[in-house]
Amino acid sequence: MNYKVIAWGIGALILLVLVVFYISYSKYARQKVGRHAVNALDHVIKRTRLILIVLVLILAGDLGYGHFLPQKSLPSLDLWGRTTQVVQTVKNRFWGHSNTQEAQQKKESSAKKASSKKKTAGMTSKKAVAIVKNYYDKQGTEQEVKKYKFIKVKISRVSQKKVFEVGAYKTDDNGQLVQVHDYEVNTKGKFDLMY
Repeated sequence: MNYKVIAWGIGALILLVLVVFYISYSKYARQKVGRHAVNALDHVIKRTRLILIVLVLILAGDLGYGHFLPQKSLPSLDLWGRTTQVVQTVKNRFWGHSNTQEAQQKKESSAKKASSKKKTAGMTSKKAVAIVKNYYDKQGTEQEVKKYKFIKVKISRVSQKKVFEVGAYKTDDNGQLVQVHDYEVNTKGKFDLMY
């Protein structure tokens, strides 16, 4: 379940607790016998305070979980996907899909994975620099850029995927190279201008 939905639900529970607290407080505040009213009010306040503290801690934990932990790296809580996988394995065992068919399917899937790894592994720092340089050479828009240089491999803040950082440099008045642009080239050969 999405952490934002849980946060909204906990927020609604906090509002509900506050409404119940107001009704209970009003009820006991109107009592004629002072000792019973004071004891009941004290009990209502303590109970409400405890419930609100617990709900606020749960809300903070939920928001912290959703904000600080990357959602893709955690195991999937998809009940439908797991159930389908279990049903498939049971069906394969009881209704006669042979091991050779399963082995052939595994070979095909591993071949697909290997070919996709070859495509992504083909990108190098030299290729990343060449992609950016060739693009702007064809466009002719970056006349003041003297050199394109590979900076580092990193994880993009935008796409959360591996990218090659390439810098564009021009010479300043002192004759030194100064970086004027920063590009992120992904493993498919596409790039973004960062600044």
